[in-house]
Amino acid sequence: MRVRSLIVVLPMLAATWAAAATDAPPSSDEEIIVLRINGQEAGSPLLVRRDADGVLLVRTEDFQGLRLKPPQEATVVIDGVAYFRVGATMSADVRFDGATQSADVNLPVDAFLPTVAALPDAMLHPATVSPGAFLNYNLSTQEVAGVDESGALLELGVFGSHGVLTNSMVARDSLEGNSATRLDTTFTYDMPERLATLKVGDGISAPGAWGNAVRYGGVQFGTNFATQPTLVTMPLLAARGEAVVPSTVDVFINGQRIARENVQPGPFALENLPPITGAGELQVIVTDALGRQQVLAQPYYSGPTLLRGGLNEYSFEAGAIRNDYALESFAYGDPFAAATFRRGFNDSFTAEVHAEAQLDGPSALGVDAAWQLGTLGVLTATTALGADEDDTGWLAGLGIERSSRSMHVFARTQLASENFVQIGLSGLAPHPKQRTFAGGGINLNRFGTVQLAFGHQSYWDSERVQTLGASYSLTLGAWGYLSLFANHTRGLTSQTDLYLGWTMSLGNRRTVGSSLSYRPDVPAGESFEATATLQQNLPVGSGTGYYLNVSSTDDARASVSYQGRAGEAGIDYSRRDGVDGWRVSALGGLTLTGAGVLPTRWLDQSFAVVQVADYPDLTVYVENQPIGRTDRKGRVLLDRLRAYETNQVSLDPAELPLDASLTSPTAQLTPAYRSGAVVRFPITRATAATMRLVQESGEPVPPGARVHAPGDEATVALDGLIFLTDAAGYNEGSASWPGHRCRFSFQRPEDGDPMPDLGEVQCRATAP
Repeated sequence: MRVRSLIVVLPMLAATWAAAATDAPPSSDEEIIVLRINGQEAGSPLLVRRDADGVLLVRTEDFQGLRLKPPQEATVVIDGVAYFRVGATMSADVRFDGATQSADVNLPVDAFLPTVAALPDAMLHPATVSPGAFLNYNLSTQEVAGVDESGALLELGVFGSHGVLTNSMVARDSLEGNSATRLDTTFTYDMPERLATLKVGDGISAPGAWGNAVRYGGVQFGTNFATQPTLVTMPLLAARGEAVVPSTVDVFINGQRIARENVQPGPFALENLPPITGAGELQVIVTDALGRQQVLAQPYYSGPTLLRGGLNEYSFEAGAIRNDYALESFAYGDPFAAATFRRGFNDSFTAEVHAEAQLDGPSALGVDAAWQLGTLGVLTATTALGADEDDTGWLAGLGIERSSRSMHVFARTQLASENFVQIGLSGLAPHPKQRTFAGGGINLNRFGTVQLAFGHQSYWDSERVQTLGASYSLTLGAWGYLSLFANHTRGLTSQTDLYLGWTMSLGNRRTVGSSLSYRPDVPAGESFEATATLQQNLPVGSGTGYYLNVSSTDDARASVSYQGRAGEAGIDYSRRDGVDGWRVSALGGLTLTGAGVLPTRWLDQSFAVVQVADYPDLTVYVENQPIGRTDRKGRVLLDRLRAYETNQVSLDPAELPLDASLTSPTAQLTPAYRSGAVVRFPITRATAATMRLVQESGEPVPPGARVHAPGDEATVALDGLIFLTDAAGYNEGSASWPGHRCRFSFQRPEDGDPMPDLGEVQCRATAP
């Protein structure tokens, strides 16, 4: 900064510098030397001087290139040029070598300017959307104890570049009669560049840290971090240290390397390092060119309740509270409004304010804060006021949590006065007084994991409920997994449950297991149950799955299902307490895009239709995993894609026919939320052909004759043979050689042969 200031005011200080040059101590003439700093050559040779004391004088303009901090003492001006003294005041050890015209300078770390580097933050990938629609269906029919019942869940979606509109409904056919009920109708418009989403229609409000979520019809606008999935919302870490010479810095978090950076001599800082949740250790290993290492370690703590410093999260809702959801289609009640705003003021403190109000009903306002207590954990505190037309009450809460690789603990308690009210508390429901939850777990490594949990909930108008649970789990290697669970609940009634389970993988998606359960509080003969289970999960692609379960109480269940490209179908039988029942179901959907109509599985995520010309039975991969094969029109639908993330779609070029030319076997796709895209691979179909060109006399066209055809040129070989690379359909061409010219025509058949031989083709003479 001092050098820049001198440069800015140079015209004003010209006279002063001239005087300084006059009064400057005697110095050597300018000389060109090779400068080595801490054993490393400092780039190009420099023009320097030495003063009467032999101290090295380096021009101020060269200091920035050498990454050196300007010394505190004034500059030396000689012949109008400003110099800095590189000597004892900078703790510099300078040694000249006249034979090689070089100088070796050893400097401490703090003499260098710091190196600051940051890992790249979240990258915004523009979403690819092709207008279209989809229809999901879940159909079922069942019979239980001789009573038949059928049902259907339907969802229609329409999407485009301006968002997605969905509408869902449920229909029933039972003894009570036939009914059809609308569930949700919602338009969703994502704004990834703003990390925000606008929703119009049916939705669920954001409760904040202490509120209640309610269903409503109206408008919601708020932060949606899912629109930038690579964004890290928790506080980031920074690795700091010092390097004496150019070095490589490796950063490890809990033993996993997350960054590598080359740094220059001096202090350095690597910022924007994503942490692993909980307590951990950040290690910085600095390695110089000679392989010498220095290791720096520092503990850290990062919790999901904290936001990065400067990051905001918000949600605003307004509309009418919905009543009797799934029973009535349009039962909307009182208007309401709610707002939640959360901000990370710094990496150690996050605060939230939440407000809500219902017309002719309750309203509440409160704040919540989270503090990071060094490496001990995160402390949270809540306070709120809630009122209606009659009374005003308060709510207060306090909590703490700490998590690490070996142990985690948490505890939170919340108290409410008898008059505290808020949206979502029904007048018929018990009125909460105190809620306390606490627990912890210990990782014993190869000896398993132990967890404890406690819950206490009391009410102003009902009995309190307490729950105490304990669990133990152990991995048995190839012999599977063992779990032990005990739970005791005390309230209006008391209940104790003991459970011991064992599960082992048989490979190929199959598992076998057994369990023992004991409930001493139920009648004798029903307190003990032993079960055995055999299960095969459905594959990612097409295939079958099944589930078999038998019990010592004569209960049983058996099901088999098939999943294909067009959906899933299954049949399920069960017997419980002597009552038999069965169920048949079908789950799937249809899509409409620019590639046509395609059957699909239930679509609850983003998807894409890949088209590879009209080549059937080609394998399509997503992230190198085979997902499906193309149909007779060269299409395959890829469901379950990650919205707003780059999904790599690829083909195996070895599967392509000989007449296909593929520009690139991979494509990058970034779909939008619950929307589809059409990806067409750039396939060029070969249209080559061979023929024997003959004159009207039957003699072959002589070798060396030039052939001209639409889009192609060739030279005649021996015996009139020619090869054309572009010969699709009907074509006319000409051949010429010294003193002669002829014309010909041919038709290339479309029989699938990549290079047909057209036989003899007559070339009729024309004027040269």
